[in-house]
Amino acid sequence: MNETIKIIKERRSIRAYKDKPIEEEKIQEIVECGLMAPNAKHLQPWKFIVVTNKDLIKEIAKRVQDKVIDNPRYSFVKERAKTKDDVIFYNAPLAIFILGEKDSRWAKLDCSYAAENMMLAAKSLGLGSCPIGMARYLTEEKDLVQKLDFDENYELIITLVFGYPDEKPEPKERNKDVVEWVE
Repeated sequence: MNETIKIIKERRSIRAYKDKPIEEEKIQEIVECGLMAPNAKHLQPWKFIVVTNKDLIKEIAKRVQDKVIDNPRYSFVKERAKTKDDVIFYNAPLAIFILGEKDSRWAKLDCSYAAENMMLAAKSLGLGSCPIGMARYLTEEKDLVQKLDFDENYELIITLVFGYPDEKPEPKERNKDVVEWVE
């Protein structure tokens, strides 16, 4: 199996990270791979906000947790909070907020491509990653939005966290019944 296919098949969402910072060269490589993602008409309708400040990451995680902990839709957050101190970003040393232009018809797709490139790049560099959908609740916290310098012409599409994995999840079975061949 070639290395690219191997990385795609082995990538997992990691929810436990070692207390170890990520080297700047690796962060730069991850961001560069995000910039190389396909995008409609080469408009590159994204911005990447890279955060390595552990205190800021913890503050954001806590504020998001406070927003969702009593929401029945996210009951797992309350359960995880009984045993873990960061159930949103999992104590990851790196968070990247991917913003897409509000007026772009294709920004959500293009930002998704960038996110996948970043997660695969991280895997190839010996790092783990996890997309964090609940981070969208941070946009209700105007002071955090200002601190993160979110451009008002952009919206948060997805947040990714990265770090050295402290777990090795087994692959989950994929439903192959969703594939139809038309000849």
